[in-house]
Amino acid sequence: MLELSEKNSTETFVNSNPIYWINLVDDQFRQKNFGRARDFIIQALANFPDHPVLLDRLFIVDQRWNSLIACNKIHLSTPAESDFSFLQQCYANEEFMEQFLPMGRKKQSTESILAALRNNEFPVAQSRTMHRIIKKEECADQLQTSLNNSGLKPIGLASLVDIQIAHRRAELLIGIPDNDDRQRVSGVTMLLILDFAFNQIGLHKLTSLVMANNPHSQKSTEAIGFIREGLRRHHLRDPKSRAWVDCYENGLVEDSFRANPVIARVSKRLLGRDITLQNV
Repeated sequence: MLELSEKNSTETFVNSNPIYWINLVDDQFRQKNFGRARDFIIQALANFPDHPVLLDRLFIVDQRWNSLIACNKIHLSTPAESDFSFLQQCYANEEFMEQFLPMGRKKQSTESILAALRNNEFPVAQSRTMHRIIKKEECADQLQTSLNNSGLKPIGLASLVDIQIAHRRAELLIGIPDNDDRQRVSGVTMLLILDFAFNQIGLHKLTSLVMANNPHSQKSTEAIGFIREGLRRHHLRDPKSRAWVDCYENGLVEDSFRANPVIARVSKRLLGRDITLQNV
């Protein structure tokens, strides 16, 4: 009888104490057991469905970070080891990387790229980033020129970096080395990322940092709906010329995204649906 009473007391404590669950989850995070951490979070949310800390923890290990993103023959694929050679090519292209990764951002070593490719199930938990390889579908007669056997040719990179959990904010990076590919697919890629960010994973804001000496990129960023929020004067230093470079800081919040007629019109044309509409 005493043992039953103690068991009931323990169950009552567990079911009424969110701190117990948070400590349990955080211990799994420290051990990098992210799958088990997610299991505990889901169990805890059954008793505390609106607990903000638990919801933040769930956001970190949300399975949708690895969900399929594709439309109109463009796929934003989760990087795999088969993409290693393409990533190496991208990082070896200095001109491209200077545009994709603004000065001052650390380029990845071979070892770090391989490690990320082998442990990509929980990208946000491990690095507060989400990386995708932009791939386009190849015609049957083009398959021999593809860099893999799936009929998808990698052509660029798309990332959400500096993901802020509490604020539901991330910085957007999109880079496509080949100019022809860039003109054809950059619009679709941007819309797919916006759809994922605001409709699938539930971000509140996207930001984009554009160097002031790249007016074309800034114009394109504003054209799709980002608002220029500020100018960071002498924010970066060119490693070659040693000159200081200004940067524009741009932002797009969810309310502005949903009220943007350009995004609504272009997404219906390129994706076949209006991505500004709230998911039901």
